[in-house]
Amino acid sequence: MPYQLGDRTLALDVAWEHNDVQYPANWLRLSTEQDRAELGITWVDNEPSWAQKWYWGYDSDGNLIPKTYTDLKANWIAQTKDTAYNMLQPSDYLWPKLQEANSSFSAAKTAYTASPWSTWRSTIRTECAAMVAKIEETASVGDTSPHADFGRVQALQEYIEGSSYNVWTADPDNAET
Repeated sequence: MPYQLGDRTLALDVAWEHNDVQYPANWLRLSTEQDRAELGITWVDNEPSWAQKWYWGYDSDGNLIPKTYTDLKANWIAQTKDTAYNMLQPSDYLWPKLQEANSSFSAAKTAYTASPWSTWRSTIRTECAAMVAKIEETASVGDTSPHADFGRVQALQEYIEGSSYNVWTADPDNAET
């Protein structure tokens, strides 16, 4: 946090005025601690920060307050499924198009051979299911104590922010060959 003069925040490298005296932008950098104390300028430390995606803030003892695990888990499962849906949706027309080319569904099924697109779509569904399973595994972390959510939230956060979450196979048109 920057310097404060009363309840006014003084930013570094910005000119300011106090008691009808103008101070140049570099005054705070060049002044001594004694110079600042004579004017009543104090340094205020930053409040501790937290990952707002996972925690509400700090309690009076300085402990992080986790968001409700069940809400976080449901949210991340929904986001994962939504990502898979959004990846698959542009290629949804491929299967009906194949059916139209044949006279009946059975003929289409017989004529159908696994294409790169059908393989990719199946892979995306499998990857989504694996990610959802990993998210659900975080429920087994911790115990039934009042602070059990903290351990589960941390486990969920580690998985979501880790390198194995949200890694999807590229579609056949964008796959590296």
